[in-house]
Formats: sequence, C-alpha cells, structure tokens
Amino acid sequence: MNTALSYHRPTLHHKGVSTYQQNQILNLSATELILKLYDLAIIAIKKKDVHKANRVITELIGALNFDYQDVAIGFFRLYRFCQDRLYKGDFDQVLRIFEDLRKTWAEAYNLT
Repeated sequence: MNTALSYHRPTLHHKGVSTYQQNQILNLSATELILKLYDLAIIAIKKKDVHKANRVITELIGALNFDYQDVAIGFFRLYRFCQDRLYKGDFDQVLRIFEDLRKTWAEAYNLT
C-alpha cells in the first residue's frame, strides 16, 4: 500500500522481544503495523511513560511517506506536537489524540 503512512519493516533487535513476537510483528501488514504502534503509544501514554511513548512516536514519524507531502507534513506536525505535550506532562491531551487516531485508522481500514 502506498499512503502517507506507508510503514517500513522494523528491525527487531530489542531486548525483551521474543522470536514469536518478532514473527508476529513482521507478518503484519503496513496498516496493521501503524495500528499496533498507535496501541503501543496509547499504553505508554496511559502509563505516563514519556520515553516509550516518544520512541513509538519517533517510529511513526519514520513511517511517514513524504511523497504525499501535505498529508505527511500534517502528521509530522501532529506527532511533534504530541511529543512536545508529553514532555510538558499533558498526557490527557496526547491520549485523546492517539485514541482518535487509532479509532480513525481502524475504521478506515476495517481493522476494528
């Protein structure tokens, strides 16, 4: 799929990621990977884990396809805004944004 959020395959050499988890993630479609990242961001934000939430948002930024410049720039700005709000401790606002993004993404691709 070619969209502003065409996700590249992650490199999974992180501690704590089992072979099963690696295979599970690597077998997801690009749209499912984005949804998974939204899920991970939501979990991290709920735990007020700024470091983990920032890592997930950084992955989402890396997934942006700037061939679709207007859309990608919009997402880039939104993600950077969320990173800024996280560092300022505004978890509630960022959580609402990511819950809305996740819901919209799932509905758009019938992944509910």
